[in-house]
Amino acid sequence: MQTALRWLAAVAGSILAFAVVAVPWAVLSEGADDPWDVIGPVAGVAAAGVLAALGWWASQASGTGARRVRQSARGGGRITQTAGSTGAGTGSPAAAMGEDVRQKARSDGTGDIDQVGGNRV
Repeated sequence: MQTALRWLAAVAGSILAFAVVAVPWAVLSEGADDPWDVIGPVAGVAAAGVLAALGWWASQASGTGARRVRQSARGGGRITQTAGSTGAGTGSPAAAMGEDVRQKARSDGTGDIDQVGGNRV
C-alpha cells in the first residue's frame, strides 16, 4: 500500500511540475501564434525530470528502514547470531533493507540456530 501511495505522489508531483512551468508561461505569452509548440515540450521535460527523481524514490524499499527479525528458542534450543559490516567500506548496511527473518529453535536442546550475517566486501 505504501508503494502505491509513493507512486501516486510521484505522478502527482510530475503533473504539478508540468503545470508550474506551463501555466505561467502560457499566461505571460500573449499574442503568440502557437505558444504550446514550445511550452508543451519544455514543461514535459521538466515533468519528466521530476518523475524520474520521484520515481526513483517511489521504487526504493518502503518501511521504517529497519530490518524486522523475530527469534525464539524453547526447550533448550539456542540461537547464536553474529552480524556486522566488514570489508573495504564499499558495502552499505542500507543495501540489505527490506529483509524479514523469522527463526525458531524448539526441541530437547538440539534445535540450535547459528547465524552469521552482514555485508562483506
